[in-house]
Amino acid sequence: MARTNFVCPCFVGCAMKKRVVITGLGVISPLGCGKEFFWDNLIAGKSGIAPMTTLDLSPYTCKLGGEVRDLKPEIYLGSKGLKYLNKGTRFLGSASKMAIDDAKLPADGSLSEKMGIIIGSSLGNFSETTDYFYEIIRNNPSELSPMLSYDVALNSSINYVSVIFKIKGLARTISAGFTSSTDAIGDAFKMIQRDMAKVIVAGGVEQVSIDLYLIFYLRGLLSGLDGTREASLPFDKERNGFVMAEGSCVVILEELQHALDRGAHIYAEVKGLGNTFVGGKDHPAEVRVRRAEKAMHEALEDAGAKREDVDFISANANGCKMQDAVEAKAIQSLFGAGSDRIPVSAIKSNIGELYGTAGAAQLISSIMSINTGQIPHIINHNNKDQEINLNLILGKPLKKEIKNAMINTMDYDGNNSCLVISRVDEA
Repeated sequence: MARTNFVCPCFVGCAMKKRVVITGLGVISPLGCGKEFFWDNLIAGKSGIAPMTTLDLSPYTCKLGGEVRDLKPEIYLGSKGLKYLNKGTRFLGSASKMAIDDAKLPADGSLSEKMGIIIGSSLGNFSETTDYFYEIIRNNPSELSPMLSYDVALNSSINYVSVIFKIKGLARTISAGFTSSTDAIGDAFKMIQRDMAKVIVAGGVEQVSIDLYLIFYLRGLLSGLDGTREASLPFDKERNGFVMAEGSCVVILEELQHALDRGAHIYAEVKGLGNTFVGGKDHPAEVRVRRAEKAMHEALEDAGAKREDVDFISANANGCKMQDAVEAKAIQSLFGAGSDRIPVSAIKSNIGELYGTAGAAQLISSIMSINTGQIPHIINHNNKDQEINLNLILGKPLKKEIKNAMINTMDYDGNNSCLVISRVDEA
């Protein structure tokens, strides 16, 4: 019998990895809508955190939040059917439109079959889902308007964007807690590397709701619960929890040659992804440190980069005692003496904790740093924690040429996800 040599398709894909670049950015955030407003306010050291106006928090201790206040979704999505969309879908639709326009992708549907969408969200439309089922229990289901169910599923926002922007390729929703958008972007990165799509809309979306507020409140994660000052204080000695926030941040990931062929502007290249999971809530801090360090190490390996190649770290730090300390120790362990050299920023001091979409916000901030040569400084930092020995950017933005940046995201239940991106000097 003749022997046939079998070549694994996965091996072929791995041996011929495509390069993946970022060609479009879309931002809906507490600091403003649009990449320019977002970036200008970050560099100016402004805060998007204020007393929340969309929730009645009078019975509760924590009052602050990072709400989206100036979005006019009809500008991006038109007025038709807008009243049936929940807040999160309006966020995601608007951010996606911004990113698609920024990338100058054709609107005629000619790329429909080559395009996909992968969006991360921690709990998505959770409040709408619970409200809908409450109405089903309270009333006769046959008497409910069909439009009440139009936008209640976790993936309904992604479905809406797929339809209005004629995206006919893959569509995925990733719910992985606080690392959701990083995992969505990482998934999109790997799929384009393996030539499973040419263009993917990727990012995250979250919306403030009383349901989410109570989840964080009852878990003791919010700043100010202990009676001390309520503020977003990443890496500060007085940090006491995070301030919740909302928004949607979206990027266009594209296969390099496809982007070059259509003359697209290239912001940066995605080079590496690292993921680890601690596996349980009661592991000691040392175990969490090792797993967070491993995620960063894996991202560098995947990028084919060395530790000394990293010019800047966008930290996960959100102001929680243990989480910030774990990340700082992981950075110090991985980079050793070099950790004194690498500038570290934490934009959650400005925008609060966007949980499922935080990684996408950090990614866009890092892309803007690569393209402008400026790194935002950490605001609200007044008290040094002697156990955190990092090169924190304080007082004012840092001017620095950046070739490679690392983006860290961490979840309270064990996920650690890290991206490495690079400037594209020549293709």
